Amino acid sequence: MSENKEQMPLIIKILGWYGIIFGCCYIIYGVISIVLGMLDRNYTTVGTDFVLIFYGVPLLIMALGFKNYQRWGWIGYTALLMLIVIYAFASHVDSNGIIIGVISLLALVGMMYPGVRKRYFPT
Repeated sequence: MSENKEQMPLIIKILGWYGIIFGCCYIIYGVISIVLGMLDRNYTTVGTDFVLIFYGVPLLIMALGFKNYQRWGWIGYTALLMLIVIYAFASHVDSNGIIIGVISLLALVGMMYPGVRKRYFPT
């Protein structure tokens, strides 16, 4: 098991950590926003905050599966990155959303890299 981790390509490490970090950020931001909204008795953004949590939890799970060379991790992680990119470019809410969309698009391109796909779908 440890020899498999040492031979992990750098691009898989980067993509895996990207998903883990952004998944945790989505979860933490969503939870904190919900708590602060309840303390302020302002419930207008609770729906959006739950959406962020629902992005974060699967993103975290799929990124962990991806880092552990699970095929379902690659499929789920790719699908979630596609959803994030589509949502970011369809909403055009602010520049931060567009930046996350561009970074997620770069991660999606990295997922399609032949060396990465070969690890999960050997021929």
